[in-house]
Amino acid sequence: MSDINIKLTEKQKAVIDSVIAINDEQVISLIQDFRENGELFIVQPLIEMLYSNRGQVLKNSILEFLRDIKNQDAVTVITQSIQKHIGDKNTTSLISICWQSNLDFSSELPVFIDILCNGDFLTSFEAFTVIENSVGNLSPKDIDLHISSIKSKSKGINAEKQSLVKEMIEIMEKFKQ
Repeated sequence: MSDINIKLTEKQKAVIDSVIAINDEQVISLIQDFRENGELFIVQPLIEMLYSNRGQVLKNSILEFLRDIKNQDAVTVITQSIQKHIGDKNTTSLISICWQSNLDFSSELPVFIDILCNGDFLTSFEAFTVIENSVGNLSPKDIDLHISSIKSKSKGINAEKQSLVKEMIEIMEKFKQ
């Protein structure tokens, strides 16, 4: 939790501690309250539960909650968690939530470009989709910077991913026009 710059009140800390301590069914019912009240402080602790030995039903509820978040400030929290857990099998689902949500991840594209070029194929494909959905929010200058980054990071990657990278560059070039 020290990764994010959210100052927690004592009450919020107590809520987080209790959420972590209760069983999956109780957390699932609390997620509905968080959904209605839009509390950003709970996002990071819920994401961390994706990487714990909690049940799949709870993890699916958390992913659904994250997908439905409307607060743009959650983008930083989600992206930091992705970076922290890169390579974990649960991260692919978290990246998938990024493109399924209505949030704008264009400010975090360097993270997804890195995943596109360095992740396993499925994770790279999810990152590809995040980039594809975000490129329309970029200036031509930013697109050029990202294309250069992709080209430099993709040297020596396997043929399967090379086609993904080539397609991403083509998509980005079209958005510049």
